[in-house]
Amino acid sequence: MRILFLLMPILLLSGCTGANHDRFLIEPVAAATTVKTDAHTISITTVNLPTYAKESGIFVQNGAGAIVAIPKADWADDTERAMRLFLVRSLADISGAQVASDPWPLSGVPEAEIRIDVEQMLVDSSNTMRLSGQFSIRRDRAESRSRIRQFNIATKARSSSAADVVTAHGEAWQELAKVLANAI
Repeated sequence: MRILFLLMPILLLSGCTGANHDRFLIEPVAAATTVKTDAHTISITTVNLPTYAKESGIFVQNGAGAIVAIPKADWADDTERAMRLFLVRSLADISGAQVASDPWPLSGVPEAEIRIDVEQMLVDSSNTMRLSGQFSIRRDRAESRSRIRQFNIATKARSSSAADVVTAHGEAWQELAKVLANAI
C-alpha cells in the first residue's frame, strides 16, 4: 500500500505529459479581390459545425470513409469561434463593410445578418478539403435580398499532414467568405 501511495504522484504526472499535442491556428489571409456589397454593416450571427468539427482534434476522412483525428494535432481555438472570427475578418477585407460577430457591438442593427450551417468540413483520403452546407442572409430593410443558399467548396491539401490540412481549411474558409460577399 505504501508503494502505491509513493507512486501515485509519478503516475499522475506521467498522465499529464502524455496529452501534449501541437496546436494549429488558421492564419488570416489578405483578400486578393474586393466585392462591393449593398450592406455596410454585417453580423455573423451563428456558425454551426458538425460534431466532429467542434472537437479540439483536427479530423480527416480515411480511405475506409471513417472520420479520424490526426494524431497529436489540435485546433488552437474553438473551431466555431475560430471560423466565425476568420469569416468576420475576411468578409470585412473583401467587402469593406463593418463586420462583427453576434451580438452586434454597435448601436442599431446590422444591415445583414449571416447564419452558416456546415454539413461537412474535412479533408478526405484524396487530400481534398470539402466544406459544404448552407448559409442564410437576413436583411430587414430589403426583404427581397434575404436568401438561403447552399455552398459546396473544395480545395486541395498538399498532403495529409496537420499543417497542410489546416492550410486547406483556411483556403476553403476564405473561399466561403468570397461566396458570402457575392451573395449579400
